[in-house]
Amino acid sequence: MLALEARQVWTFDDLQKLPEDVDWRRYEILDGAIVVSPGTAFRHEAVSELVRAILRESGHPDFFVVGPMAVDLNPSYLVPDLVVVSAELRKTNLNPLPASEIQIAVEVVSPGSRTMDRFTKPAEYARVGIPVYLRVETEPEVTLTGYVLAAGATAYTELGTWGPGATAHLERPFPVAIPIDAITP
Repeated sequence: MLALEARQVWTFDDLQKLPEDVDWRRYEILDGAIVVSPGTAFRHEAVSELVRAILRESGHPDFFVVGPMAVDLNPSYLVPDLVVVSAELRKTNLNPLPASEIQIAVEVVSPGSRTMDRFTKPAEYARVGIPVYLRVETEPEVTLTGYVLAAGATAYTELGTWGPGATAHLERPFPVAIPIDAITP
């Protein structure tokens, strides 16, 4: 069992010093406080991989899908399930990724991440100017809700929510159609 030391403010460097085999939990920092989330279940990972495949198959050569990856939202460091970044970043070894490089942040909601994925993370992503946020719910059925950040805005505008049998059509940062049935395991 890992005992985390008490401290006033956690930094990304502090997270990097944790042993690599600490276990299956996800460690993030929100306003200098460490946030520990339980590991994800198989359904979460399956949905995440299906979304990744559709985004990659969109065929846009200027963008690349990775994740989970730490993103620097100074003073916070969050770990979206997936991010879409410039394809040029494949040539780097950045960790964490600068928020300015994120074009889409994707969160797949788990029982242990509901509040973070529905409220906290979208507020933080909008604060730092991430243009598109996609939230995928897996219970009671798979749905996708898309959000965009208008120029100069500090909060997202909802594009819509799509459920079984529907297809989300997104235009930013590239056109992509996400059939909800195709991301349902």
